[in-house]
Amino acid sequence: MARIAVKAQVLEPVRRKRAAVLDHLRAKGLVDAGAITRAELVANRTQQAVEHVLNQLGSLSDDDLVRAYAEVARCEIWSPEANPPLLDLAGLGVSADVLRRAQVVPIRADGKRLVCAAQDPLDDQALSGLAFASGLEIMVLAARPADFRRAQDAVFGAAAPQAVEADTQRLDREVDLVKDGAMEGGGARLVSEVFEAAIAAGASDIHFEPRRHELRVRLRIDGRMVDHLTVAADLAAPAVSRVKVLANLNLGERRLPQDGRTTIVARGRPVDVRVATSPTVFGEAAVLRILDRTAVPLDLSAMGLTPGIADLLRRASRSPHGIFLVTGPTGSGKTTTLYALLQTFAGSDRKVLSVEDPVEYHFEHVTQTQVAPQLGLTFAAALRSFLRQDPDVILVGEIRDPETAAVAIQAAMTGHFVLASVHANSALSVIPRLQDMGVEPFQLAASLRGVVAQRLVRRLCPTCCSPVAEDHGQLVRPRFGKSPGAQGCPTCAGVGFKGRVPIAEGFLADEAILRAIAEHRPPTELAELARRAGLDSMQADGAAKVAEGLTLEAEVRAAVDA
Repeated sequence: MARIAVKAQVLEPVRRKRAAVLDHLRAKGLVDAGAITRAELVANRTQQAVEHVLNQLGSLSDDDLVRAYAEVARCEIWSPEANPPLLDLAGLGVSADVLRRAQVVPIRADGKRLVCAAQDPLDDQALSGLAFASGLEIMVLAARPADFRRAQDAVFGAAAPQAVEADTQRLDREVDLVKDGAMEGGGARLVSEVFEAAIAAGASDIHFEPRRHELRVRLRIDGRMVDHLTVAADLAAPAVSRVKVLANLNLGERRLPQDGRTTIVARGRPVDVRVATSPTVFGEAAVLRILDRTAVPLDLSAMGLTPGIADLLRRASRSPHGIFLVTGPTGSGKTTTLYALLQTFAGSDRKVLSVEDPVEYHFEHVTQTQVAPQLGLTFAAALRSFLRQDPDVILVGEIRDPETAAVAIQAAMTGHFVLASVHANSALSVIPRLQDMGVEPFQLAASLRGVVAQRLVRRLCPTCCSPVAEDHGQLVRPRFGKSPGAQGCPTCAGVGFKGRVPIAEGFLADEAILRAIAEHRPPTELAELARRAGLDSMQADGAAKVAEGLTLEAEVRAAVDA
């Protein structure tokens, strides 16, 4: 713990301590020189410490910042669980206003010494002022910014809104917008706290939705929209402005939709975020797609696919040429499956190119291209360019139109292995779907290697739910908790489900199937040939996962019928 007393203490200049923090970060390789230079420019304008700006810009995680502070200030790191904040300030000998101005949270006091947590343990001026006002020796613990904000709210409470005139209220909002541009203000805090909560909950999307009198924030968790919180409408513009600053979007443009992406440090690791804003009648709305590569392992063995489907995908990836398709509705995990297939080429001598909209995850062994229709770079244009770059494997993010379908089939027929997604309801319905786009039956017969169709269903929480077999094992139902009727736990936030698992069907095209496609055989005959080739229905895969106790029959029905 760092000790600060009033009597005859010679303090090391704060500037030297802050320089020591930056030296520590450089020595550990936690930030680069470019990030520090950018942070210094912002710090000069906002009068903040450089390390604070690095943290707010996402270049420095909470954990790395607090460890650097602990090293330089020679203090311990505060754990809210081990040392909860002191909520009752009566008898402390110092007012809440003094503590708030000193930017500390009290933990305990014994009449001679006050132990507190500080987000900035190097702020000697504030801490010395607190020591003078209280007459106590101050012992400081370094607090993570997120922990400190939560403790401040718990100890001091949120500031009550004051009645102000309309012009003053407008001025306050405009000041908040400017502060958000410098990574401060209520909007920045709201975005930071919501993002942290979304990562903790395993959410895939964050929705900021302005209404007439409020801003609603919702999260998409396991495919379902969940209300997270509702705040005052005055925070809508600052929050969206903060999002636009992070994604390097045009702050002055509020009439047109904008798209961008950024990287935010959460729990000590960088998380890619795709941002989309759009104008509404009550202000701009923003949706953040969280692209957390660690949340879903890009490994065919670890994705939850049945062994038969995983083996089918591995065999397909070994094809020297042709086209393999993954199909399903929006949000069914097609991109994840395609990326898992791309991962199988890591370390191989094959040249892999991809064209996507957007590029969601980055691979070292893949040359990835993002479409830009406004510049004329469409899927079809990128594919034509790829054919002149001597690729072995080409990933097409989505076949949407006849032109893209024609070029993808051409690539598959000229010695390249093409992976692509296409919207269709089942594995077999891909064939008429491509034919509707103008692909001739003989072209499909010459190029098709196989198809997998999939959906995602919610997985029963492994902590609070266990399968119970009845009727000699013929029926499996879930049991929640330790007593009948109990459902949910902290792991699943009380809903009984945690994560999702894929259900799928697929086949590799053999000679009989390809001949039937070329000869325009009826769908019933194609279905029979696909079953002989190994096609098992998605319903059957779902029933198997119900029998394993992974999900519920109602979840499978909802996914398959969607």
